[in-house]
Amino acid sequence: MTDILLDLISQYGLITLAATIYLAALGAPVPGTVLLVLSGAFAASGEMNPVSVAITAFLAAVLGDISAYAIGYRGGVWLQRKLSHSGLGKQIGKAEGFMAKWGGLGVFFSRWLVAPIGPSLNYVAGIGRFGWPRFVLWDVLGEVIWVGLYVGIGMLFSASALALVDLIASASWVIIGGLGMYFMGKRLIKLARRAGKAAT
Repeated sequence: MTDILLDLISQYGLITLAATIYLAALGAPVPGTVLLVLSGAFAASGEMNPVSVAITAFLAAVLGDISAYAIGYRGGVWLQRKLSHSGLGKQIGKAEGFMAKWGGLGVFFSRWLVAPIGPSLNYVAGIGRFGWPRFVLWDVLGEVIWVGLYVGIGMLFSASALALVDLIASASWVIIGGLGMYFMGKRLIKLARRAGKAAT
């Protein structure tokens, strides 16, 4: 996959970056963060303009997030049922728990800290009728950090970009696994308490 991305980014540059990040925000199985790091590495070598990379990635990410929010808003409960019974069911459940706990901060953190649940959270925010201005505000703030962080990492460690790509992908899923265990643990504790009350 990395070799294919390298070929695409070297041939089509910003078009590949924009399309990949936009589709990633919609939940397509494409490595947006990976491509962002690689683009930062290309920028460090002088093959791409770092300002153009940052602006393109930011606009594509925000546009993709807003598009997914709008789809969720329009689809409502019907879309929620469809997504829950699809391959995204587990991710939707995690996103709902994360959103319920953190609200606007959940949108912010899902842009860069727990990015793998970001696309699902976009739909959840729309389905749940989360306030549009608040969504855009937290989304923009989060995407600024996401773009700046990963373009910066790609530029700073351009010589080790491929190794960093693998490390970043692994770290993201470790965080997601931890969150899943946390929410599952909370749910089990609630169920145990209810069972205890019912028994007494």
